[in-house]
Amino acid sequence: MGGTSWRFNKERIEQLIKNNEIYFGEDDNGRPKLKRFLCDVKEGITWTTLWDFVPFNTAGSSEMTNIFGNLTTFENPKPTGLIFETLRAGSDKDSIILDFFAGSATTAHAVMQLNSNDQGTRKCITVQLPESCDEKTEAFKAGYKTIAEISKERIRRAAAKIKEKNPEYDGDLGFKVFKLDSTNIKPWEVDFDLTAEGLFDYVENIKPDRREEDVLYEILLKYGLDLTLPISEHAIAGQKVFNIGMGALIICLADAISLEVVEGMAKLKEELNPEIMRVVFKDSGFKDDVVKTNAVQILKQAGIVDVRSL
Repeated sequence: MGGTSWRFNKERIEQLIKNNEIYFGEDDNGRPKLKRFLCDVKEGITWTTLWDFVPFNTAGSSEMTNIFGNLTTFENPKPTGLIFETLRAGSDKDSIILDFFAGSATTAHAVMQLNSNDQGTRKCITVQLPESCDEKTEAFKAGYKTIAEISKERIRRAAAKIKEKNPEYDGDLGFKVFKLDSTNIKPWEVDFDLTAEGLFDYVENIKPDRREEDVLYEILLKYGLDLTLPISEHAIAGQKVFNIGMGALIICLADAISLEVVEGMAKLKEELNPEIMRVVFKDSGFKDDVVKTNAVQILKQAGIVDVRSL
């Protein structure tokens, strides 16, 4: 038997065959396998023969061809069906799936597909280093400079195909892209030889090459808030004000903030009526110190006591 052995004795095997509990493959010439019937499983379906039915890597290549056309982006991408069945067996409808090696983004594709099938709300975090594509590859010649760019494009196209096949599906097919970077806030370094000009640079404590959106997401991280929370923008007295989570957090990173802006935030509290509203300003963003002092009092009168500045 080449090192293998029978699981059951002869009498037991004969009884199983008689009861039609042994499967010999579609042509009756395959390796014998024990059948398990749904009525004998206490909690739902059993997954003991899962891997006999998942597609091979050739199916993964066909999927990529279907998504990207004849462009060869990956040599041996995993098939979506493989990850799909793994998720069906090992995740709940509200699970968070983490893929440390996104590659062709098969996992993200499978999560979206499974959600569209069972109306789940699974979330997927995919991580990919900005690994460069070889200049000789078709992917590079087609404009994809890194593996991460292919990953993102796969998710976009897969989402579009899912929506095309399921036009009534109203689940979340969007995604956000984040890059690992240092803090947006300038570190304060004590330097007794600091000139007046150098000291002035620290008045604006946000690094000059950072956008308001960069600072916004760092604030979310430091508050421990979900990066997928809905974010909307309001124009108040000519200044941009971010509204995160339907009023849970209000952020204004503008310069020359006036009392009109602060009063507008107080009105947002009344309109949105969140259980708790936090407000964050840029410390150097107020028009003057009088506005800064009065802002805290105006917001406190509106029931907003968690007011912070960067």
